[in-house]
Amino acid sequence: MLNGPLVFLDVDTQRDFLEPGGSLFIEGSPAIIPNLARLTAFARERGIPVIATACAHTPRSPELSTFPPHCMIGTRGQERIEATDWPGSLVLPVGEALEAEPPPHLTIQKDDYDLFHRNDADALFARYARDGSTFVVYGVATDYCVRAAVEGLLSRGYPTTLIVDAIRPVNPEAEPGLLTEFAQRGVLLTLTETVLGLP
Repeated sequence: MLNGPLVFLDVDTQRDFLEPGGSLFIEGSPAIIPNLARLTAFARERGIPVIATACAHTPRSPELSTFPPHCMIGTRGQERIEATDWPGSLVLPVGEALEAEPPPHLTIQKDDYDLFHRNDADALFARYARDGSTFVVYGVATDYCVRAAVEGLLSRGYPTTLIVDAIRPVNPEAEPGLLTEFAQRGVLLTLTETVLGLP
């Protein structure tokens, strides 16, 4: 059961991951795009805040020693897909802090798959977590950036929900074990339809 105010956490729904031909395309990821679009529209309609993470790499990014170049700053591949694009989103580059009030849609760029490696991540999430908010997570990839986001939220004591039909892994064999682990640690696993049906 989802309780209290919601904050959506849209993890890395970028062209390089979700579009065929993207430099780090995740097999099967186009299947979740309709749900991503529905969740984005629902957030707009209901005034649910969205924190959207975005890989933002340069040729010096340490992550590129593990993965091929992807989501390079300024490229089409770094852009959000149309389904989750939010015109007017405030974009917060790596190294820049949020000085204004938390906006309805905040794009936080990151140079590491773990968003909590940003120095300001704790302060950012604390500003959105007023009144016992539940963070509702979706995006890609289950076994990398989504996993890091969920683990980071859990370690900070935030109520966390994961939408299992709006995520996709790099390694499909890894996903069932991760979902079991998350459930055992208190993450609520749910479906898009359930979230959209909330009063």
